[in-house]
Amino acid sequence: MNEDAKAPRAPRKSVPYSPPSGPYPPQLHLYIGDGKGKTTAAVGLAARALGYGMKVDFIQFDKGGSEDDRYYERRLLRAAPGMNWIATGLERMRPGQPFRFGATDEDRREALRALALARQSLEGGGAGLVVLDEILSAVAYRLLREEEVWELAELFLARRPCELAMTGRRASPRLIEAAGLVTEMKCVKHCFESGIPARPGIDY
Repeated sequence: MNEDAKAPRAPRKSVPYSPPSGPYPPQLHLYIGDGKGKTTAAVGLAARALGYGMKVDFIQFDKGGSEDDRYYERRLLRAAPGMNWIATGLERMRPGQPFRFGATDEDRREALRALALARQSLEGGGAGLVVLDEILSAVAYRLLREEEVWELAELFLARRPCELAMTGRRASPRLIEAAGLVTEMKCVKHCFESGIPARPGIDY
């Protein structure tokens, strides 16, 4: 084997993102549907962008922000050069306790905080990719209004400063129309229906 091939490659440094010129502007990506894989797809997109050297702002809505979290992808990606990972919302999954449903005034305040962070990122954060994970679900849970999300999309569409990805079960028709890429995850079968609970390292 070539000696150069054995040597580990130095990690690519994160560099300021310059939107591409020409006929291919940055796009709005939507990952929607009832099936598993929306956040997973966004995480994969973020990993690819980081590998290319982009700065990534990954903002999670309504997924809890404690350091002792149960979403294990955070442990890897938070440490990646160029990654700015922000988790907002109150904890819904706690050890030994049932999943917390419903929405409180504090849930709404946390969603608005995440929305403000998203706006700041689009207005001048220097990221090549901004991911707004579960922002569409925040609308479904009435933590945000659909109009608030659309105003954020309009901010993106007016300038297209970076790639923008949104996830959640549903998207409005005008968001779908504005997007350059829409992927719908369809649940054909899920092992949860057979009594298998969510498993660490696989489902979270």
